[in-house]
Amino acid sequence: MRKKDRQRLIQKMIREVPVGKQEELVALLQERGVDVTQATVSRDIKEMKLVKVPIGFHEYRYSMPSEKQDFSQRLEKLFRSSFVELKQMEKFVSIRTTPGSGFALGGLIEQVFPEKIFVVMTNDDKVLIISMSEADAAALKQLLLDLV
Repeated sequence: MRKKDRQRLIQKMIREVPVGKQEELVALLQERGVDVTQATVSRDIKEMKLVKVPIGFHEYRYSMPSEKQDFSQRLEKLFRSSFVELKQMEKFVSIRTTPGSGFALGGLIEQVFPEKIFVVMTNDDKVLIISMSEADAAALKQLLLDLV
């Protein structure tokens, strides 16, 4: 199968079935007779710029970039449900979340506030934001606290 056809099929499948892992996507493609490796699917995901969107607690699914929901609303909902603590030190903003929320929250923060952020680092229950300036960090801290 040609790459364009495979990517069209991937696009169709992720719209029909909530696929959260590359391995699931490989299995679905193989069920439909497409001989594909995980490495090929990984490259397709990058080329197609697929994003993972939260669908529940600890659950995510792949989505097309054009299917992005309003990130601000999603950020507000996730922040309210997972917020534990927020601190600021100079250009740094540290957020502690409930377990399993750090990665998704960090991604949403990057989408909503790209102009204020230099980089976001996440793990399972923490988000560390390095802002462009101390003023940006203070503004970001207040914007986030206003969500709670």
